Amino acid sequence: MKNSNSIFLSLGSNIGDKESNLIDGVRLISNFAKIIKISSVYKTEPLLYKEQDDFFNIVIEIEYQGTARNLLIKIKEIETQMGRKKNFRYGPRLIDIDIIFFKGEEIEEEDLIIPHYDWQNRLFVVEPLYEVLNKPLDKSSFKIFDQKITNIGKIKT
Repeated sequence: MKNSNSIFLSLGSNIGDKESNLIDGVRLISNFAKIIKISSVYKTEPLLYKEQDDFFNIVIEIEYQGTARNLLIKIKEIETQMGRKKNFRYGPRLIDIDIIFFKGEEIEEEDLIIPHYDWQNRLFVVEPLYEVLNKPLDKSSFKIFDQKITNIGKIKT
């Protein structure tokens, strides 16, 4: 899968009440977009910077009428509103929201790359994405063999 005509966002948290952070993120997104599907919550080990708590991750499919740029602005506002602080790359975060796919568009700008530049190397995106798509996941198609992930159930929205 190289791209999708739908809009998929990845949400992650590893600070505080992680599940509540995901619920709040989805709720705030629902103020401007229609939530179509929400994956299960996946608990994942940190990928690049290991000295931090495990993450809770989900993927959501949404309908949104604006542009990818406008969506990026709105999700950055949500991250700020929820209390995300800028720290070092790949470090701990209260909430992280990434645009994975946006209506089949391909965008390559300094602060906006769609499809997400590294989605296929992140099991915490691939597995919940395939769950939302209701497709079987063939992990041999991806470079994700050593990543640990556990489905811990649905969020209570």
